[in-house]
Amino acid sequence: MKLHRQGSAALLLIASLGAQAHDFWLEPTLYFAKAPSSIALQFKVGHKEDTSHWNLTWNKIVALRTYSSDGVTDMGSSIVPKTALLPGLAKTAELAPGTHVIGFESYHATSVLGAEKFNQYAKDEGLTEILAYRASTGQNDIAGEELYSRKAKTIVQVGDTITDNALKPIGHTLEIVPLNHPYKLVDNTLSVQVLFKGKPLSNALIDAMSLVDYNAKAQVVMTDKEGKAIFKLDTQGPMMLNTVWGVPLTNSNSADFETYFSSLTFEYRQ
Repeated sequence: MKLHRQGSAALLLIASLGAQAHDFWLEPTLYFAKAPSSIALQFKVGHKEDTSHWNLTWNKIVALRTYSSDGVTDMGSSIVPKTALLPGLAKTAELAPGTHVIGFESYHATSVLGAEKFNQYAKDEGLTEILAYRASTGQNDIAGEELYSRKAKTIVQVGDTITDNALKPIGHTLEIVPLNHPYKLVDNTLSVQVLFKGKPLSNALIDAMSLVDYNAKAQVVMTDKEGKAIFKLDTQGPMMLNTVWGVPLTNSNSADFETYFSSLTFEYRQ
């Protein structure tokens, strides 16, 4: 237990609240292209109508890649970091007909929350391993310090050829993997599986929400023992699925827990 962190919690509270309270996702300029073309995307953070551009800087980027049926393409050279004049963006190479997944991973950052706020945050996000560890080690009354990182995917479609690479994991530590193609749904039903370090993750909360209809109610589902969840989509337009998971760090001097944020965006069309 790291009791010495209580004093630093207040200093970092405002910054950490901003990090934890908002979703993160990739937003392409278009999800569907009729002909082969390159597609730009932005890095967004926020919730419902309260959104902004994420502070994209080189020291936060682990990887940005396009995953297609014919291979993987690194997008690092296309990244334009955020400045006072530019929002921060990147652009794919010209994409051939088919389905393409763009995946992003960030480096770790540190967040500190006071005891009450941290416990509530862990409860709201369904971080059961963290809650159980804090209870068993007597940490419920001290600040929680965590390392966190972001994993995000978006699915874009070029032409009419649907390819199944969108149904395959790309290797993110925490990842939402569609089990049926988001651009070829039957009965508006999307099934997904959450993987943590390549294995199905049970009892994780995963939500689905519209990125354009802020009045639409989010669907929140807990994954089953195989890490699976099913959603009935009823709002057309860009959608985001989001999940969070965290584990104790028992041999670390930098934080008590490690938390991963994962999102998946696509456009739902009936």
